[in-house]
Amino acid sequence: MIVCKGDRKNNKIEKCEFLHTGSWGDDRLVEHEKYHRSLEGHNYFWLGFDVPQSLGNYSGRDGKRN
Repeated sequence: MIVCKGDRKNNKIEKCEFLHTGSWGDDRLVEHEKYHRSLEGHNYFWLGFDVPQSLGNYSGRDGKRN
C-alpha cells in the first residue's frame, strides 16, 4: 500500500487521505503527485508518498536481539 504523507501549508502539516494499492508509476499515483506539485509554492510543500511497515514485523532497528 502506498500512502500520501500530506502537505505543509504555512508551516502546518495537513493530512491527505490518498491510499493506493497498486504499483509505483501507476497513472493514479502520477496524477496525485501532479496535483500536489501544481500547488507547490512559497507557503505549500508536498511531503511525498510513503509505504507503511506492517505491525509486528521485526525491523532490527530497536537494538533488541531475537
